[in-house]
Amino acid sequence: MTPLGAISLFLVGAGASVFGSLVGLGGGFVVIPVLRLFYAIPPAEVAGTSLVLVFANTAASSIGFWRAGRVDPKLVLPFAIGAVPTSIIGVIAVRHFSSVVFDIAYGIMLVILAGLVLRRRTETAAEPAAYAWVYDRRVGLAGGLAIGFFSSAFGIGGGFVMVPLLLLAARMPPHIVAATSALVITMTAPVGIIGHAYFGDIDWAIMVPLVIGGLVGGSMAPPVARRISSPALVTLLAIALIAAAAGLVLRHVVYGAAG
Repeated sequence: MTPLGAISLFLVGAGASVFGSLVGLGGGFVVIPVLRLFYAIPPAEVAGTSLVLVFANTAASSIGFWRAGRVDPKLVLPFAIGAVPTSIIGVIAVRHFSSVVFDIAYGIMLVILAGLVLRRRTETAAEPAAYAWVYDRRVGLAGGLAIGFFSSAFGIGGGFVMVPLLLLAARMPPHIVAATSALVITMTAPVGIIGHAYFGDIDWAIMVPLVIGGLVGGSMAPPVARRISSPALVTLLAIALIAAAAGLVLRHVVYGAAG
C-alpha cells in the first residue's frame, strides 16, 4: 500500500469513527461503502475488517462517554450476553453472501433505519418511567441476539439494533443511546473479530491505518458530542445512512458491478 493510500484510509477511519461514535453506530456504516465501492473487497473481508475498526473507535469513545456519565450501565450486560452466540452465526453466514446480496441487503437496512430516525427527529425524549421496559433482561437478551448477528455479518457493530430499539421505540435521549450502544459494541465485537480472524476475513494492510484513524476519531467524539444538539445529531445520522445506502445500491443498479 502506498503512503497516500494509507493516509486516505486513516482519514476515512478517523472521520467515520467521530461520526459513528456520535450516533452509536461505530463508524462501520461509513467504512463499509468505502471498502466495497473503492476497494471491491469481498463481503466477508469487509465485515471482518470493518468490525475491527468499529471495536477500536467504540473502545476509545466509550472511555470518554463513561467518564462523562452518559452510559446507562444497567442496559449493557444483558445485551452483551445475548450477542455472543449469534456473533458466531453471523461470521459463518456472511461467508455465503454474494456481493450483490450483501450490498443491497445492507443498503436496505440503512434506508429503513434512516426512515425511522427521520420520523423520530421531532419527538422529545420520554421520561425514564416510559422506557422502563427496556431494562427487562428478556428485552436485552433478545436485542443482544440481533446485535450479535448484524455485528458479525455486516461489520456494523450492534448500533444497528440498539439505536432503533432505544432511540425510536423507547425514546431514550440520543446521547445516552449513543454512549450505551458504544459500550455494548466494545464488549461484543471481539467475538466476531476472533471468528473473522479464524477464517482469514480481515485485510490487515487496510485494517491498520483504519484502526489508527478509528482510535483518534473515537477519542474525539465525546467532547464533540457535548456541542451538538440531539435533533441535529439525529438528522445527521439519517443523512449519512441514506448516502451510504445509495452508494452501495448504485454500485449494482447503475454500473452493474458484481465484485
